[in-house]
Amino acid sequence: MVYVPIHLGAVKANHHVPPLFAVPQMNLGFWLIPAFVILTLFLLFWRKLVDHPRISIARFLTISTGIFLLISISVAMIDGYKEVDGKRLPALLEPYTRLSLEYYGDVPLLDKVGLYHFLKNYAKPDIFPKLSGHAQTHPPGSVIFLWAVSKIFGYNLISTSLISILFTSITIIPIYLLAKKLYGEKVGRLSIVLFLVMPNFVMFTSTSMDGPFSVFPILSVYLFFKSVSSPHKISAICVGLCLSLGMLMTYSTVFIGLYFIILVILSFIVDRQRFRHVMKMLSISLISFIAFYVLLFVFTNFNPFEAVWVSIKKDEAGMGTGYETVGRYVSLSIANLFSFLIGVGVPLTVSWIYGTVKSIQESWDLFPFSYLVTLIIIAFSTLYTMEVERIWIFMAPFIVIPAAKYLHQRNNLSDLRWVISLTVLQLLLFEVMLYTYW
Repeated sequence: MVYVPIHLGAVKANHHVPPLFAVPQMNLGFWLIPAFVILTLFLLFWRKLVDHPRISIARFLTISTGIFLLISISVAMIDGYKEVDGKRLPALLEPYTRLSLEYYGDVPLLDKVGLYHFLKNYAKPDIFPKLSGHAQTHPPGSVIFLWAVSKIFGYNLISTSLISILFTSITIIPIYLLAKKLYGEKVGRLSIVLFLVMPNFVMFTSTSMDGPFSVFPILSVYLFFKSVSSPHKISAICVGLCLSLGMLMTYSTVFIGLYFIILVILSFIVDRQRFRHVMKMLSISLISFIAFYVLLFVFTNFNPFEAVWVSIKKDEAGMGTGYETVGRYVSLSIANLFSFLIGVGVPLTVSWIYGTVKSIQESWDLFPFSYLVTLIIIAFSTLYTMEVERIWIFMAPFIVIPAAKYLHQRNNLSDLRWVISLTVLQLLLFEVMLYTYW
């Protein structure tokens, strides 16, 4: 008999805290105080943000953006300062210093060879072997984004980090608009309140590129639901463009495309009246998506299929396929699901489950139903070998909106306070007790 150990990709049972890609590390220094104060003030005043009659939509979104920046930066700084190459750097900046692993290290290469040459040869021996570890498993959009930032603000850690956080804060707008469109103004505001303290989004948005990665996928979801409730085609065209830009930054954008396909299939089953219009809008989005990459190939010779293939092979070389054995396949798939749901916050996960089940039972609501089906498919697809508590943060609206709808329908202020307070508590405990590398 041959014993084959089951391994969870980058997560090592004897080193990390499975299923999370994190190691135990206690941080009880001075920098816990600002985060604690900011989150305490948030807990004291979030109701005014939701209910105050003088807070207009524009003011609400502006205040929410400010809170997002304060919470993200203060929580990241709980880790204090790190020693990097003889220099003490804020924990906020430390992940960007790993030049052999992070996209930030590829900016000088792009600046040297030029954008055309970089795209044309991205997957070829001329460029690919010189890329950082993460760039080799991702499309070129992330490096291009940081290169553009460096052209405007200079190539330095501070501007890279702060502009990335500021760019990520754009997600507040489409999440609010989507929730409002689907379930009303109150659910829209409540969704943002939950989003502002969603543990994995807060923890990773200020220290990794997964924050900026989430902007276009989330925007595409809002525009899609806007397009299916409108006779105009412009929103559907914009969906395709957002998916194109999202796919240029992260291959995880494929999840959104799969979600749209699942929604179309389910609409055919449960809502035949809307099916033709939904199918029409999705077809327009697909044409827009294809047109973007055709034009990109014509003007730069960038081959997305070639880039995807070399990235897959690079990832498999390091993490395996995920289906070497039945045992590894099952354990990896289940661990993916659990690590993500733990990462988004146990209180939010419980509210999301109750809200999703209730919506399906009452009205076959396709927004949460399609997501549930897509999530299970992706979790068991072997496309991911852990770290999904970070990689999947773009799924935030699919969690916070059904949770907000459910809590709003319960009309129980005590339940709402408990969910928000416990979510904040989990956020603090995770950042204090775990080192998540980002």
